[in-house]
Amino acid sequence: MKKTLDTIYKYDEHAMKLNPNSKEYKEILDRLASKGEFDVHTTKFKTSDAKKINGQYIYVPRNVLYKITRAVCKTILYVFRPLINGLAFHLKIKGRKNLKGLKSAITISNHVHYLDILMNMQAINKKNFYVVAANHNMKRGPVGYIFKACGVLPLSSSLDASINLNKTIKSILSKGGFVHIYAESALWFRYERSRPLKIGAFKIASENNVPVVPIVILFREKSKFEFFRRKKTITIQIGAPIYPDKNLTVRENAEQMKEKCQKYYNDTVCEFYGYDKNTYNIYTYPKKQNKSLDINANLENINNDKEDV
Repeated sequence: MKKTLDTIYKYDEHAMKLNPNSKEYKEILDRLASKGEFDVHTTKFKTSDAKKINGQYIYVPRNVLYKITRAVCKTILYVFRPLINGLAFHLKIKGRKNLKGLKSAITISNHVHYLDILMNMQAINKKNFYVVAANHNMKRGPVGYIFKACGVLPLSSSLDASINLNKTIKSILSKGGFVHIYAESALWFRYERSRPLKIGAFKIASENNVPVVPIVILFREKSKFEFFRRKKTITIQIGAPIYPDKNLTVRENAEQMKEKCQKYYNDTVCEFYGYDKNTYNIYTYPKKQNKSLDINANLENINNDKEDV
């Protein structure tokens, strides 16, 4: 890896060289959290092969080739994502009833795994689905074109590109689409606490008068029958949609939706892992509410949701 990355994002070079399953990597996350540096990237990524995203970049082309490629990509993802999520992560999804009747929405989740976009796709399970991602995820050549066809909308430091992205999101939402945004920004691999959500996703929802659906990705202990697995398995909890208030300004709506989503995120994490809500904060490692608490059963207490998948 080069000593410096050509990126607009903050990153921890030492963490990026470590195995993200290692104890040292986890200690770096704890250190960053204690300093409030929650948007620092800590996992490897390349920028040398990234496509330049400027004002001329077309997020959703209208030509026939793109439409055919997108149809093929969506079909492949629809078939294989349950297999990957089931075999690799024994994925369980709770709260799908909260998506019923929604015509369009901004969805958000914590960013805690390289493949959590596949998990979110399966959880949301909507036909017209897109995800906003860091610009280094959009590669040059065929790989980038496939990513685009899968619904990746890259961010950019270019003002013109950012304006085009906002117009594209507005168009998607107006046509009954769903746009997923990682409101924490950086990927912190297998992080089992909450991080502060950024205002951007909520501002977009407020401007377009659509709800925000909070999603929390959680890591549960393996059952005694899963002795063959090396890592924890995964549960996704989908929260109730949070709607903008027509009596509030765009900024006021964004703030109140962010606050409600943050509370849902914090409460869900505490309930699932058994953290003490009275002393929980995002900066220090949380205390357990009850040492005998079975963390595999905690989620049953959230909204009394039954497992959907």
